[in-house]
Amino acid sequence: MKLIQFAFAIITGVIVFNACTTDFDINGDYKETTVVYGILDPTEQYQYIRINRAFLGEGNALQFAQIPDSSNYPYILDVIIQGINSSGQVVSTSLSTDTIWVYKESDVFYSGYQPIYRIKMPFVKMELNDSVFLDDAYTYKLRIVNPITGNVIESTTPVINAFTIDKPIYNYLNPRINFGPDASANIEWESPVNGKRFEVKFIFTYYELYDSNPTDTITKTMTWNVGTITSSDLFGGEEMLMSYNNHDFYYLLGAQLEERNDVERRPGIVELNVTVGTDELNTYININNTSSSIIQERPQFTNISNGMGIFTSRFEISRTYKLNSTAVDTLMFGQYTKNLSFEQYWNN
Repeated sequence: MKLIQFAFAIITGVIVFNACTTDFDINGDYKETTVVYGILDPTEQYQYIRINRAFLGEGNALQFAQIPDSSNYPYILDVIIQGINSSGQVVSTSLSTDTIWVYKESDVFYSGYQPIYRIKMPFVKMELNDSVFLDDAYTYKLRIVNPITGNVIESTTPVINAFTIDKPIYNYLNPRINFGPDASANIEWESPVNGKRFEVKFIFTYYELYDSNPTDTITKTMTWNVGTITSSDLFGGEEMLMSYNNHDFYYLLGAQLEERNDVERRPGIVELNVTVGTDELNTYININNTSSSIIQERPQFTNISNGMGIFTSRFEISRTYKLNSTAVDTLMFGQYTKNLSFEQYWNN
């Protein structure tokens, strides 16, 4: 489900088509326009593709948007993913395709359950202790056939190679990270082949126990978005570096967590997450972030043949650390977190 949420996050508001007027009159034959959003992940056996259609008709466009059949196909499309080798030959095909229904709130398109195509891929290999279901030696083609109209929609994407995080150094026997309040540090890695856009974040897990129900432990997280950088090319092997200041971690906690006298908080793990996207995904995100104004027309980018949208891939790597003793002391007594009721328990 994480992959679905990621895909929805980058496309929020995009398929409004940047129209400034809502009333229009279409003269001529109806033309089917298929809108596709798919982000492949090599470490996931099930890949998720969202497929909608553009709506055209006489009247108010926003009223059409509230009708499910205006943006959802009322029948199932034929959807497969194929692996293509360097000679252009199809060497692998997805095992099966079904649909799941995901609830989505929307101010423009109708709110409700929308179909997502779930595509099962064959196992390829083990790499860096992960099962891999997409071969980085291949490109992957998405092929959609409308069984009613016969329309064929296609797109291809490269797959991003696996990579590792070089710093912070990871000790498997004692994976601790130094979050001393006055220190700064670097996150370092080498760019993988086909990797362009890198988003880095820390996810801090903590636990809350309330006096009203001390036997019920509530697990919560806080996300610290460190930043985004891009590689200079797609060949891989480029030394990538992102700096961070530990001060920001405690400041963010102090700003986001509520001071309460009826709760005990216990620190848990810190997950370092580096997500890399393709050049196409980077272009797509940049174009759709160029303006938040409804009166400024955005340029459109698509890599879908006979349709609109984006079909691309990403790769995500994570490292899980415990906080060192200095960090735990800072949570308990530091300037920004001393009134947040953190205790040392559960961080052995």
